[in-house]
Amino acid sequence: MELIDLEKKYRNFYAPAFQVKVEGEDLLYAGVEIANVNVENTLAGADSFSFTVNNSFDSVKRELKWVDRLMALGNGVEIKIGYTDKLELLFTGLITSVRMNYPAGGLPYLDVSGFDLSHQMMKGRQSTPWPSAVKDSDIVKKIASKYSLSSVVEDTRVKHPEVNQDQESDFDFLTRLAQRNYFEFFVFDKTLYFRAPASDEAPVLNLEWGKTLVSFSPEINLGGQVAEVEVRGWDARSKREIIGRARAGDEQGRDSSGQTGSELVNRVYRQNVTERLRLPVNSQEEADQLAKAILNRCAEGLVRGNGESIGIPELLPGKNIKLGNLGKKFSKIYYVERVNHSIGGSGYSTTFSVKENAI
Repeated sequence: MELIDLEKKYRNFYAPAFQVKVEGEDLLYAGVEIANVNVENTLAGADSFSFTVNNSFDSVKRELKWVDRLMALGNGVEIKIGYTDKLELLFTGLITSVRMNYPAGGLPYLDVSGFDLSHQMMKGRQSTPWPSAVKDSDIVKKIASKYSLSSVVEDTRVKHPEVNQDQESDFDFLTRLAQRNYFEFFVFDKTLYFRAPASDEAPVLNLEWGKTLVSFSPEINLGGQVAEVEVRGWDARSKREIIGRARAGDEQGRDSSGQTGSELVNRVYRQNVTERLRLPVNSQEEADQLAKAILNRCAEGLVRGNGESIGIPELLPGKNIKLGNLGKKFSKIYYVERVNHSIGGSGYSTTFSVKENAI
């Protein structure tokens, strides 16, 4: 989406606005004075929010307002941000923290914060054996239904003879399954997503430094890069060793015009830098899949950057954005992994973190 399209949609970015609902009740209409709304969307962990309530203390009655009803722990929260009447949903979750502040000067105020619905999965550890010949994607669907979440789950294809949840929370367990498939696991609104990175999709935004892109700080780092990954296991049935390999060229969503970390380490170190691991695998397909997952996890850290733009609700993790006017090397498409939307007295701004596996 180009700048001109965003300007038309958001009334030339005039009059930043937000809406906060708690248990379906619009706080603005309830008389709650809200300031400094922040929403953090991320691919690693749970999304979070925070806002400040300035009129939370009745100075006549010397009593707190709303703490036991609207701001009660566990209440559902929905946050939309945008401009004038064009607001986009950025958060659905629960209040998990309420902090009262009594300053030395001025009136007391309330800080309210919380996490998205995946936060429920982080509570409690359990050991659960899953049926034999089960795919990770089938497990994910069952866990999503356990928390009354709809799900968008891609098929992981490989059937495992044994899958155990060993003293892990459901969140940690799903994170582990995602990592071994090189998948993303996150919850947005009331839907659980378990999918391969959408790095091949067209960019949702085009930002240019000096215009919509306020600042950008990229870094190229070879520290965690390898040229090849080798996963070794043992097939107990056939009494033979299983070797899965992933090499340069197995990176997903790579920019064909650039070099990946696996290609660069061969040139810089003048040797084949191989990561060799011995892991429990039960088939050649599983070993190859795991090797590719590890290689891709390493590769995506080649280029990382942090930026700031004008407030744009469409800027979310798991999407591609194109950054321009940064010179030939850094003017390219990046994959978004974290975004912070902040709206307050100084306006609406967005900060973000991106990654890329080729430069």
